[in-house]
Amino acid sequence: MNHRIAQLETNISKSPLTLIEIPKSGRVFTSQRRLGLGDCDTMGRLRIDSAVRIAQDIAASDLIDSGLSQEGIWVVRRTAIEFLGDARYQDLINVSTFCAGVGRAWAQRRTTIQVEEKPVVEISSLWIQTDPITRTPKSTSDSFLAIFGPSAFDRQVTHRLALDPHTTGKKLDWTPRFTDYDLLGHINNSTYFEAAEELINRYDPPKNDRQHFTVVGEYRAGIELGRPLSIAINDLESEVAQIDFVCNQKSECSIWLAQN
Repeated sequence: MNHRIAQLETNISKSPLTLIEIPKSGRVFTSQRRLGLGDCDTMGRLRIDSAVRIAQDIAASDLIDSGLSQEGIWVVRRTAIEFLGDARYQDLINVSTFCAGVGRAWAQRRTTIQVEEKPVVEISSLWIQTDPITRTPKSTSDSFLAIFGPSAFDRQVTHRLALDPHTTGKKLDWTPRFTDYDLLGHINNSTYFEAAEELINRYDPPKNDRQHFTVVGEYRAGIELGRPLSIAINDLESEVAQIDFVCNQKSECSIWLAQN
């Protein structure tokens, strides 16, 4: 496990940041496809936001395949990403995902992206199940635990966040596009990583070494269409920075970046 992720783990107990290995038993859902133009940057490398979107899409496919997609709406609370190597334009990627931990109304999902059987991106996400009508947390069902629980081996995770929000720092205005909003009416979680990718390349290209890169995103509340938004950038230590998406003087999302 990356040492900077280990540092974050000291902030919370039973952290869902831990990158659990693919289990030998329990449900593991897989898919395969080639990376296209929309997945890659100008150098042909898999972008951060594209990796998040791939993880998001296979999570949805896994849930649909399980037959439990109508039980509730799952919203992401945290996404931790480690780039271990390069995935490039037209590479055939194999994507595997499984449940790595459970809580009262939430679960940890692990996703691995491989090229030629070699892991190039590891992703750990914490998702909270919400009621489709009230949008409040909804306890996981016995059916969910029966299908997804075995791969977690009774591992319990917390939904508490690890990053400290920042509302001050280098400020930039940020105007989301209409296409940045999803079916739930707020900015899609992968869009925040688009902004991070943009700022990395615009202001600090050395942090863009895909083979030595860690990103953690935490979401406090959804940002709805039309709300004013700015970005606060802070250098926390050598080769570590945090980007906060500030709405009405409150950080609604933090993206933590580190060159390993």
